[in-house]
Amino acid sequence: MSESAEPGVVKAFAVIEVILSAGRPLSLPELAEGLGRPKQTVHRTAKQLEQNGFLYREPLRDRYAIGPKLFSISRDVMGWCMRYAPRHAALSRLVDQLGETCNVGILDGDEVLYIDRVESNFPLRAELQPGSRVPVHCTALGKLFLAHLPGRTRKRVLERIELTRLTDKTLTDIAALEADCAETRSRGYSINNEEFHDGILSVAVPIHADGNRVISGLAVHAPAARMNVEQAVATVPILQKFAAEIAEDFLSEDG
Repeated sequence: MSESAEPGVVKAFAVIEVILSAGRPLSLPELAEGLGRPKQTVHRTAKQLEQNGFLYREPLRDRYAIGPKLFSISRDVMGWCMRYAPRHAALSRLVDQLGETCNVGILDGDEVLYIDRVESNFPLRAELQPGSRVPVHCTALGKLFLAHLPGRTRKRVLERIELTRLTDKTLTDIAALEADCAETRSRGYSINNEEFHDGILSVAVPIHADGNRVISGLAVHAPAARMNVEQAVATVPILQKFAAEIAEDFLSEDG
């Protein structure tokens, strides 16, 4: 995306991120250098942020610092995060029990969005933070969501996305993915057998609301050296138990 086509909100957050990374107020030349953008462009963005209270310009040194409105928002964000503490606590207990990384994700467009994740204590692991996005055709959560889409919707998604082969085991044929989805619906869980990353497998179960409606998914990830497919499948009853607990948290938020 060119600079001119970049949304203003992205430019604004970029300015804020540079100041936060520096850990101190920055002058306009420093902001422009940190962003690699012309001073006039950065000045317009910084001025708008200042006018709305997101930045504060120090009058004597002419440097931009984090403003009072951003401090207020940051407190609200922390409070918002605390509302989701029960879900994260459940995920932490699940990781303690299984000893492997677990995460909660949702279907966002044609990708999976991780909304919460707790890593295992092992040094060998695939680290993806909350907010990360992964493909639908080669991940356990992605294939879980595909399986529970209406048939016509799933067909459109599979025809629309790029079925990139990421490992030798990645399914890139629509018919093969349809068969995999049918099996997922039948058994109640999905399997990613080293289809996204070599040496990493995962199993995912749905998080339900209103009966059979799938609103999210819960997955466990592990290196194949520590957990084979059979061992991963053996965790499904535990995953389903925690999925029911997390579903209650989702429903309490809706209320």
